[in-house]
Parts: sequence; structure tokens; C-alpha cells
Amino acid sequence: MSRTRLLHATAYRDGTVVCDRVLVTVIAADERLGLAPRERRHMTARFVHGIDPGFRSQLLQVLRRRGASSRRVAEKLGPIELEVDGERPVAARIEPPAVRHVSLEQTDFRLGQHCG
Repeated sequence: MSRTRLLHATAYRDGTVVCDRVLVTVIAADERLGLAPRERRHMTARFVHGIDPGFRSQLLQVLRRRGASSRRVAEKLGPIELEVDGERPVAARIEPPAVRHVSLEQTDFRLGQHCG
């Protein structure tokens, strides 16, 4: 059974706001035995409002590229911190989207766990 939660967040990088309105979708769907709850969870982020121009440019580079090129650009972005309403901040790295849209504000970027 899959559970989905939609949360609102603010994105920060190095203590500076890079997007003041982020829609975070948390999907708890993987039912395989032996996985910890955090390993069962998948997250996406849609940057919808108040995107810093430099950050917007970087996200558009990830969006416009495909395959390994898109992954390399995403890796260069570095981690972001999401301050989700009612929860503690979450550090994550941006990964290329599974489905690409014409508009940045309609694209759900996958979020990977930030290590370190």
C-alpha cells in the first residue's frame, strides 16, 4: 500500500533562501522486507515560487539535459536544505526529474539523501 503526503517547504543553500515555496511530495511505497522506513520513502520537490535567479538557471540546466549529462549537472548543484512546515530541516541533493515538463514550476525533481 502506497502513502503520499504533500508538504510545503522553503529551500536553503548555505543559509540563503534559494526558493521560498517548494512542494515536497513524500511517497512511502516500497514494501520489500528488510528496508528501513527511510529506505522505503521517495521524495520529489517542485520549486514553484520565489526561485533565486542563479538557482533557477542551475535547475534549468538539469532539466534541459538528458542521461549522464543531466546527472553530472545535478551533482554539481550540491545539497540543499528543506525546511518543511512542522518538521525538522531535511538535507537532500537534487536529482534529475523522472518526467520532464516545459515549465520549471511544473517539474518534480527527485530528491536523494544527502550523505555528509
